[in-house]
Amino acid sequence: MADTMVIITAIIDRFIQLVEAPLTEPKMLWIAVPLIIATLFMTLYFGKYRKEELGWNTAFGNTMVFLFVSINIIQEMYYSDGAGSWANLISNSFHLTITIILAAIAFFLMLITYYHLLPKRAAFFLFSAPPINVTVYVLMTMVYTEVPADYVTLGAAVLLFLVILFFLKVLQAIERRAGKPEGFDTGEKQKKKEIKKK
Repeated sequence: MADTMVIITAIIDRFIQLVEAPLTEPKMLWIAVPLIIATLFMTLYFGKYRKEELGWNTAFGNTMVFLFVSINIIQEMYYSDGAGSWANLISNSFHLTITIILAAIAFFLMLITYYHLLPKRAAFFLFSAPPINVTVYVLMTMVYTEVPADYVTLGAAVLLFLVILFFLKVLQAIERRAGKPEGFDTGEKQKKKEIKKK
């Protein structure tokens, strides 16, 4: 029981560290903010138009986020001393390894979506904005703030995803209550009334 509490406490602490990462490392804001905005607006869009599916093309585009972020991280390491040098990349073997893995994941996921290798339902969930962007954010945090790659970070990442998913679902519910239902049209409504009168 005591060991479980220690693990839970460690995961919560790491979760807080992940959330606060852009504040402790302002350079992350340039990537974190677009990820947050994209996730938010994609969620609002699919919350309003629930009958629409993500689409293989959008899923393919989402997987490319891994590639864009890995290039950004390479740039960050290259210019880590201000002047820029390939030696900066080679000397930082841990971050370089994570970046190479990130790029490899990008190409692997791009192949999966390009050739439709997963069932549509599973692929559209896995490659939607929230799972992709949270994964990218956590990996990016590991590079920028040196968060260790261990089971605690994995647990904190899952917790972060669940919290964000819950928040987004609540946001969609609020949007559905506040806005017009999909397909609502006052003109169509008036026509239906006229047909009933006849």
